[in-house]
Amino acid sequence: MKKSVQSRLDQGVIKSLIKNNVDVYVFEEIDSTSQWVVERLSAGSVCTVLCVAETQKKGRGRSGRLWQSPAYSNIYMSFSYLADIELKNIAATSLVVGLAITRVFKNLGISGVTLKWPNDILLRGKKLAGVLIEAKTVGQQLYLVVGIGINVRNPEGFNVDSELGWEDLSAEGLGLADRSRIIAMVYDECEKLMSSFVANGFAMLKKEWEAVDEYAGKDVVVMDQNTVIATGMGSGVDDYGCLLIKKDNTVKKVVCGDVSLRKSHEE
Repeated sequence: MKKSVQSRLDQGVIKSLIKNNVDVYVFEEIDSTSQWVVERLSAGSVCTVLCVAETQKKGRGRSGRLWQSPAYSNIYMSFSYLADIELKNIAATSLVVGLAITRVFKNLGISGVTLKWPNDILLRGKKLAGVLIEAKTVGQQLYLVVGIGINVRNPEGFNVDSELGWEDLSAEGLGLADRSRIIAMVYDECEKLMSSFVANGFAMLKKEWEAVDEYAGKDVVVMDQNTVIATGMGSGVDDYGCLLIKKDNTVKKVVCGDVSLRKSHEE
């Protein structure tokens, strides 16, 4: 399937719009943008790189899931970030990146965007974007590989394996020709917010994140490998990005898992 030049990703446009120094690579097809960045780092390249593709054959989602990547439809991007960060703070990185993406959408005039702990961005309660963070050590340096997928204009009949369903940016008047600009905006905002996070920790961003928490004050269940690990009321996050679940006047801290609304029949 061919697309007009105007609607395809443009390496030159992306590079020119990004405020920070980064090497930009655009591919028609790739196994995985995140895997490409990991391999680049493994080969000894320690420069900051941004990899973008029109489609992925083996796009990676959280917990080993496949990130569906229809061609010439959405944004699939990954970049490396040199992280001078304590290990206990790494878990909050996906929350920081999610928050950066909500800021970009707000600047684009999109309302109704919320965050689902730990790595989903929702529009009117449906999945709009997702984040995957991986850590890679190169010598004595720790790099984070930040993978982001954003629905821009999914093809007719597209189906995603998610109880949330999906939304895309076309519903907000944005299209394929806007992708290069959005990629640059997302990269710059992520780099800016991650630098602040590395310097100051997550605590200073906690209130902003909680203000767009989709499940705050709602009855939720948290699963990990098909096992229920917590139920109760969503009560925000702590200073390290862990999810807080309140039940019977006690608060449980959740480090990892999948959170969803609890159905009325569930105990």
